[in-house]
Amino acid sequence: MLQYYENLKRTALVLKPKQPFLDWLLSVEPGEDFLDELKDGDVYLLSGYEEVSQMQNWLKRNFDSIFTDQLNNWYTDEALWPQNRTMEMFNEWFEYSLCTTILDTQKGRIEKA
Repeated sequence: MLQYYENLKRTALVLKPKQPFLDWLLSVEPGEDFLDELKDGDVYLLSGYEEVSQMQNWLKRNFDSIFTDQLNNWYTDEALWPQNRTMEMFNEWFEYSLCTTILDTQKGRIEKA
């Protein structure tokens, strides 16, 4: 039986830390093993953009809020965070993809935690 999924009016930023992020974690807590915790990455839902270029423009304007969210997920002491974060640094620290289509495979409402 062919299943039809509902298209959500959202797009997504799929984000995974790269080696510089791991290096930063190890500079804060040398000897820790963070690899298992970093491999999954995170997904940020965005507005329902129709073009990847629109999403790229959004990311250029908002990269630091995503960057600080990622840092804050590990350490809330901002003194530990790298300063003067740029889009170039974001690209060095994170691998990401932009998805223009989000399909809901479940019935029922989406709940926020």
